[in-house]
Amino acid sequence: MPEAVVPCCLLLLLLTLPLSAGSLPAGGVDLIARTPYSLDAGSTVPVRERLIALERRLVQQQQPCTGLLIVFVQLSGGRPPHLAGDTLSLAIDAFAPGHRTPRLVLRGDNEAVADALSSAATLADRDSYYVVLILLLPDLGNSLPGTLLQTTARLFPLALKLLLLGSPAAPTDEELSAARTLLAALWQTERALRALTIWYRPATGLLIGAYDPFEPPAGRFYTLAGPNRTDLPTDLAAFGRRMNLRGSAITVYGFEAAMAYRRQDIDMLPRTFPARRPGSTHASRDALLDALFGADVEAVRELARRMNFTPVVHHMRANFGFKMANGTFTGVLGRLVARDAWLSMNVYFLKDYETRDLQFGAAVYQDSLCVFVQAAGMLPDWLLIFRCFTPTLWIGVWSTVAVVSLCYLALTLLIAIYRPAWEHGRQHTGNVSRDQPQQDLTGLVGQIVGALLTAPTNGFHRTTTHQKLFVAFGLIWGLTITGAFQGSLVDVYTTPTSMKNLDTLAELDASGLSITVTAPALIVDVFGTERPGSTLGNLKRRLVIETATNRSAAYGVLGGRTAGLIRNQDFVRLSTKYLGRDGTPRLHRMRQCPRSYTLAYLYPRGSPLYRAANDHTLHFLQHGLYAKWQREAAHIVRANRALKVQRYAVQAGRTAGQAVTLRLDHLLLPFMVLGAGFALGVVCFAWECRALLTAAVAVRNQR
Repeated sequence: MPEAVVPCCLLLLLLTLPLSAGSLPAGGVDLIARTPYSLDAGSTVPVRERLIALERRLVQQQQPCTGLLIVFVQLSGGRPPHLAGDTLSLAIDAFAPGHRTPRLVLRGDNEAVADALSSAATLADRDSYYVVLILLLPDLGNSLPGTLLQTTARLFPLALKLLLLGSPAAPTDEELSAARTLLAALWQTERALRALTIWYRPATGLLIGAYDPFEPPAGRFYTLAGPNRTDLPTDLAAFGRRMNLRGSAITVYGFEAAMAYRRQDIDMLPRTFPARRPGSTHASRDALLDALFGADVEAVRELARRMNFTPVVHHMRANFGFKMANGTFTGVLGRLVARDAWLSMNVYFLKDYETRDLQFGAAVYQDSLCVFVQAAGMLPDWLLIFRCFTPTLWIGVWSTVAVVSLCYLALTLLIAIYRPAWEHGRQHTGNVSRDQPQQDLTGLVGQIVGALLTAPTNGFHRTTTHQKLFVAFGLIWGLTITGAFQGSLVDVYTTPTSMKNLDTLAELDASGLSITVTAPALIVDVFGTERPGSTLGNLKRRLVIETATNRSAAYGVLGGRTAGLIRNQDFVRLSTKYLGRDGTPRLHRMRQCPRSYTLAYLYPRGSPLYRAANDHTLHFLQHGLYAKWQREAAHIVRANRALKVQRYAVQAGRTAGQAVTLRLDHLLLPFMVLGAGFALGVVCFAWECRALLTAAVAVRNQR
């Protein structure tokens, strides 16, 4: 918490600063004690009251009462030492009376003060609103304060920055112009909104110089005769959801992704869902928003409506972006780090992007990062007959046929062995059958197999009672199996069936496929920190960066040469783009995902829109708006996919619910079996003819 961080940072910083009990070392920074006022009462009391009024209006009304750190900065030179000390003491007495509020006093030249502020920024939270920077200057004639202020604004972008100008005379036109130039430069370069110039010593009274960047057409500098005005620019960052930007143009960078789909991809609903938002034109500032749809797009549009700004959305071909070897960032990340964009249109994974110049908003939702591979494809029609039963059932059926056939042969052989003894006993009774043909083993196998498969057979009149009973139960079993086979055959022919796809990370590891990624940042954490040898460790070694940015992520996956990574919510859109001519998918999403991420919007660190936009985002989440936008976008994408699959299926003659016309492709296997049997019969006939001819030739030679 900032209440706990700020005092500790102050203590550590004070221990590192060079202190002196006497005069200030050359170029050094020190902590000074309060000194008695050397000015007369007639001039001190009014100035003190003015500063106290400023403190009440700008500090007590905008800043929290606890955990506040006030930093006083006074550059060396410009005023006599005793007057400078009196001015600093006066400011300390007004803004940090007593010892209730932690304060840090920095005195020295521009370089030393900048180094001390940099050290303080590394110890304290740079994004907090718990810092007030008070810069004591004699006037704005020196060029050094501009550089120091830019450094300060970069280190403490959200801190309240007050430039106390101690000139006893009223500001001239040149000073007002210099103040306007300084505040405008702070806004244009560092987006510093909470900065004021204050002339507190003139006899005419207190004068405040403020710069409002949201005043049309291009910002306005104005002065106030007192701190009682309620619409100072410094109040905007503290207003939260009440922030009104008065139609200002806000630069946003984005691209098409999950929850920011292209409307032109919804090609099956041209009338109800046109390629561009109704009422939009190609020349409008939010042309990209009008060409996209999804939860991210609706959130930006709703933010613009509630905060009253005009989004100027620029398309970024490099997408999310990443950190390069030279330390620069590409894509939207690079725009945010350079502060060229106010916020990102797309949500980002909540992870480390190797920079402290960015900050995340509230967590929006969670999504999985999945692996997609080439779909295994549909089974050929002539192999569909094997899908009637599962492999286990097929093995059980044919094993049963083999076992029953062997048992039938064994029973027949046992009867043949014990029949002579039985016949010998019947000779004494005079009831002996002299005509008992010898059983053919091949014929016996054909009889029992035909019975099990409900095929027509003959010769059962010569079997014994035991054999007939055995065959009868085989016929009942065969009738049941045949009925189940015929019933399942209808479903197999009418329901498209694909071959086995990769569904687990272990199967992906065994396949040996490489995994293509477009963002190098994913290589670090998508498969964790597993070492080679485990499944995740082996997959991490196969990650390959796609260097050709003009190719789609599915380019190599469609060829079966590699696998890819994609967000779970984005796979439906991608799979719809790559459908077969008969409506079958060409890409397959694995069921086991390597990692899940929390997603959030990304802002430049210290963005003045952060607090207000984040409050609105939380409002969207709490009231179910974001979930509603997600459901609507997902429904549109799924409906477009279903309509496209149905159209392709109709063109291919595979419409569900209609009768399927059996073609030669479906019954190719029986014809292949018949052809193989005919060919085998021809071969056997030729072999027998050859044997007969050989025997005939041998007999003739013997004669």
